[in-house]
Parts: sequence; C-alpha cells; structure tokens
Amino acid sequence: MTIRLRYRSGETSPRRNRRRVLIAAGGSGGHIFPAIALAKTLIMSLESIDIKFVGSDKDLDRRIFEKEGFKFSLLSVNKLPYGLSPRLPLFFVKLFTDLLKTIYIIAGYRPDIVVGFGGYCSFPVVLLSCLFGIPRIVHEQNMTPGRANKFLFRLADRIAVSFRDTINLLGTDGKKATFTGNPIRPEILASSGNPGSRENGIKKFGLDTDKFTVLVIGGSQGAHFLNETFIKAVSGLGPDVKRSIQIIHITGIKDYEWVMTAYGPLRDISHRAYSFIDRIEEAYSASDLIVTRSGASAIFEIALFGKPMILVPYPLAMSHQSENAKAFFKNGAAMKIEEDKLSAEMFKGAMLSLFNDRDRLKVMGEAAKKLSYAESSIKLARLVLGERADGALS
Repeated sequence: MTIRLRYRSGETSPRRNRRRVLIAAGGSGGHIFPAIALAKTLIMSLESIDIKFVGSDKDLDRRIFEKEGFKFSLLSVNKLPYGLSPRLPLFFVKLFTDLLKTIYIIAGYRPDIVVGFGGYCSFPVVLLSCLFGIPRIVHEQNMTPGRANKFLFRLADRIAVSFRDTINLLGTDGKKATFTGNPIRPEILASSGNPGSRENGIKKFGLDTDKFTVLVIGGSQGAHFLNETFIKAVSGLGPDVKRSIQIIHITGIKDYEWVMTAYGPLRDISHRAYSFIDRIEEAYSASDLIVTRSGASAIFEIALFGKPMILVPYPLAMSHQSENAKAFFKNGAAMKIEEDKLSAEMFKGAMLSLFNDRDRLKVMGEAAKKLSYAESSIKLARLVLGERADGALS
C-alpha cells in the first residue's frame, strides 16, 4: 500500500522549489558522521536544497546536530532486545510512539527523498517513507549489515555500501546495491591531503615532532577495558621507549577522570588526554600509529590519512566491528586483536613490534590508504540527487 502526500490547494510542491532531503541517522557517531558528510556535500553541490535530520534523543545526537547547524527532530532511544526479553513490550510501545512522531515529521517536512543510515532511527523513517511513496536510499557503513538495515533493504529503492564485499552478502537485494564507500566529512577530507600536516597536528597538541606519536581512541561505547589495558601496556614499556613516544588519548566522556588519574604516575611518558576532540582530523594527522575500535566511520577516516592501526573490535556489536577489522587486517592495513584475547602484555608486544619496524608501519599505512575512497561523499550525493553514481555531480 502506498499513501500519497497531498498538498493544500494553491501550495507549491517542494519539487518546484527546494529539494528536500530527510536523513535518518542517530544513536552513535558511526551513523551520524557519514550522514553529516553527505549533508555537507549536498549543500556544496546544490544551492536549492533543504536538509533535515531525524536522530535519537541522546545528548550526542543533539550536540552534533546543533553544532553543525542542521534542523532536526528526535525519536526515542529504543534498541530492539535480542531474543525474548521483558523489555520487548516497552520496545513496541516506544516504537508505536515513534511511528506517530515520524508521520508528523514526514507530513510536515514533505521530503523528496529519504536516506537512512541504519540503526533504530532509520526504521520508522524508512518504513513510513515507503508507505508515503517517497524514494528511499539506505546506506550500510559496516561490512556486515545491522538488524535494522537487513529489514530496510527490502524497502529501499537503492542501497549504498562502504565495503565492496558487502554486496555479496545481500542476496537478491544486491541488485539494488552500489559501492559508494563511507562518506567522509569535507573538513576531514581537506585536512588529509595537507603537506606538513603531521608536524602541524603535533604542534596543535603541544607535543614533540621528533617523538613517535600514538593516538588512542577509546570512544564512549565499551571504552573502559581498552583504556585500562592500553595504560597498563605503556606502563610496562622500557625507559628508552617511554622517552621516545608520546600519546594522544581520547578517552570518552565517562572515562576521562579515570584516565587522567591513571596517567598520574606515568610522568616519564608525554601524553595529552581528552574526553572528546571536535577536530579529530588534527589528531589523525599528528599520529604515527592509531589504536582504536573498528567502527566503520573511524577506520575509513583513518585510512584516508594513510595511518597504520591496531584494531580492537567492540565485542558486543553483533560482530560488525570484528568483520570490519578483519577486512582491514586481510588487506594489510591493521593489526587485529579481539578483546577477549587482549592483555596488557599483548598490547605492549603489538605496539613494540610496530615501533621497532618502521618499514612495516609504512607498508600498513600505504595499505590503509588504498582502502580509503575520497569520492565516497560525492558518489552517495549523486545517488541522492538522482544522478548516475559515476556521472558528474552538478
């Protein structure tokens, strides 16, 4: 069944005025940042365009949308439980409420096209846009699709993927799929090609350009074990190595105070700790090695800078991060350590093996660069604007 939106008598259709794009992305930076990248690219590509976001009622979503200056509406934070759970009734109550909110959002905004970036927020938006007969694109950031996207692929007109091999996992929906890569924000894209960016980045953090710089991205989700194990690992380094390295550590908000306390006794290692960095591209530029989870947005941004990685997949992400890390490992761009096998001694050994083998670091960085796709935002924007993905973007 298709429900057609009707315009009041004498009202001009948005198609005769500004093209309206409704983007559903929320719940994590992994969903939101590629969506922001798409939105900025669309704005740079077409003057007569209007963009609105639908996110979740998390502080992260609200803060990002407000900072970027986009219009937005928020749905609930409502994750589908796994299997039978006492939380299922509450999930469906929230879903029903969010479906009503989404009807109001779509009817009020009247988009020409809807783009979903996965996660719960995309579900009601893409589902109802299908009922309203609005064209739909769904983007999958990870190697293996999430639960929401597996369902939404059936409703999508076009599917965009970050990993080429993902298309082989989509079955009959694969015929609707196009490799676009993972959209990267224009400011990060611009920073990645700057000559002397490493030196400039290090100076921004007040560090030494002659030292080996390790960037640690703990993040907000499942960060404590990674933060704790890394600090134990660097505590066990020899004095010569400690004098030769420096650390930029992004802890996540919850762990910031704890990490600052943990670094207290380590006066022989230069370090800078932050709960969050707005200009993450400066930290990418400054680094020689990056330790991080393996969310798609982060690893594709890092790849653009040609940086070698030690990836520790978040273990509770339905194997999405593990599969992402596996793809980068198979291509020689990263070392991969599963969290259940991670120890301070293993962490220390991995870092030392790379610190002492600069040729290997260089090869890994070059392999990472080959996995990046600088045209990703433009290619997805072409799909949204209804143009051939390989054609010229007006």
